[in-house]
Amino acid sequence: MREIPRWGRVTANANEHLIQMRRGRVIRSGQGLSCFKWPWDSVAVVPTSIAKLSFAADQVTTEKVGVEVRGLAVYRIADPLVAFRMIDVERSTLTEILRDMFVGATRRIVSRLTLDECITHRKDRVAEALMGEIRPILAGEGSALDENASGWGVVLDTIEIQDVRVLSAEVFARLQAPFRERLALEALVAEDRVRQERARVEAERQRAEDELARERLEAELARARRKAEADRERAAIELEAKREAGEADAALVRAERGAYEDLTEARLREVMITETMPEIARAFRGSFDRVHVTSTNADDVFGFLSAGLDHVLALGRHTK
Repeated sequence: MREIPRWGRVTANANEHLIQMRRGRVIRSGQGLSCFKWPWDSVAVVPTSIAKLSFAADQVTTEKVGVEVRGLAVYRIADPLVAFRMIDVERSTLTEILRDMFVGATRRIVSRLTLDECITHRKDRVAEALMGEIRPILAGEGSALDENASGWGVVLDTIEIQDVRVLSAEVFARLQAPFRERLALEALVAEDRVRQERARVEAERQRAEDELARERLEAELARARRKAEADRERAAIELEAKREAGEADAALVRAERGAYEDLTEARLREVMITETMPEIARAFRGSFDRVHVTSTNADDVFGFLSAGLDHVLALGRHTK
């Protein structure tokens, strides 16, 4: 609370409650009120805004393990007509009193708890227990006219346990050991799973590559088989064509020979003079300048012509 002048006008802020007393009785009170104070009056301006305090308490648990509990409390003056009779000019005195109360209550509560309860159940085992002890003391249940008024007129809104620290480094390390070992084990398991998954993916990739290579090989073999079959068919066709051509040539030769065999003597003489003799001359042109036939025997002449005819036909076949 702030200091009030001996006399003059006193005005309370919006977050303050003004109380004016004369001859031991309250004659005026209200939030943000203004009054004129005479020297014989008493005026109090009580702040009603919320305030916070931090506290820390050291205590051993049921396992004889020392811990430090740090917390935060938020409170406010809910009933100024009750609170102004116990609070001095500075509200810091109320804060110090409340801090000492929280430290004492915290020590009593922690001494009945295990280390695990302090760490893992700090909200329901510590904070709620503190609220259960301090709130009834602070609750303003009286009135200005009640001489047996009880309570402080202060409301405790919340208590938060911010930290529970194990004071022994060795104990804290041992507490963390199972957790660290479990994390290490989980890391090893995860690493093994990653390695197995990597191996599975690699095997699947290798199988896919092998399958692709096999398909490519089968495709190459299929193309090679088709090419070999096509080559065989083409060779067979060419062989058949050559055979048919040879048979045709043989048939032509036979036809030519048969045609000359069927000639009459008069026709043979005509062919000899008009066709055979010029062919014989052209055939022997490179060896002889002239060819004279001196025989008068027709059989000899025809024999000679027959031999020349065979020679000409042979030349014709070689030319083809």
